[in-house]
Amino acid sequence: MSSLILAFGYIGGMLLVMSTFSYFWRRRKNADSSYEPWFAENRDRDIYISLIQKTDPPADELLLRSALLRRAMTDYQRLSKLREDKQALLNLVQRGAVGDDLWTILMDAEKELEQELMDVVSEANTFTENWGQFIFQNASEMVKHQRIKDLKREMKELKEKEEKAAKRREERERIGAEENERKERARSEKERKKAQEELLKDEAQKKKKISEKDKGKGKKK
Repeated sequence: MSSLILAFGYIGGMLLVMSTFSYFWRRRKNADSSYEPWFAENRDRDIYISLIQKTDPPADELLLRSALLRRAMTDYQRLSKLREDKQALLNLVQRGAVGDDLWTILMDAEKELEQELMDVVSEANTFTENWGQFIFQNASEMVKHQRIKDLKREMKELKEKEEKAAKRREERERIGAEENERKERARSEKERKKAQEELLKDEAQKKKKISEKDKGKGKKK
């Protein structure tokens, strides 16, 4: 299992290199074309071919098998997408919403993909007899497994985002509650001081009245 992980890691590094190369190559190739090819360059195919052509030293068989399986996974995904796109595009062409040029590009892509599938089957049989009959079944299982893995990762990321959002909300609510409590204490303290001042003022007025009353009694005597 660890060998497979290392092999896929090596292939992932080569994908990065090939993607940079293929980006500029596609730009030059399609500079004079009104439509781009239906699919981008098949980097997994290119990587497999580059590995199979290595002679000094030759690529390890496990690495080649892993690269071919990745190539089959890409082809399986493209085949699924092509089937969906073909029906949708056919409806658009029949309604006159798009031109025949786009349909021609899709048909070319379908022919290229058919040839690619045949090549993968042929290559698989060079490793193990009759593997070509099962390689795309293996690829579909790997794609489904990857989708489940991606879904779990997305769900985990979503859960983490929700938990962070909940923590931020709780923190805002806590800060808000503390601020409200502070304001309430300040208001209560202000009211207490005001009540105390009024009480002192009332007492002072009472004392003043008593004093004035006593002075009046003294004058009468």
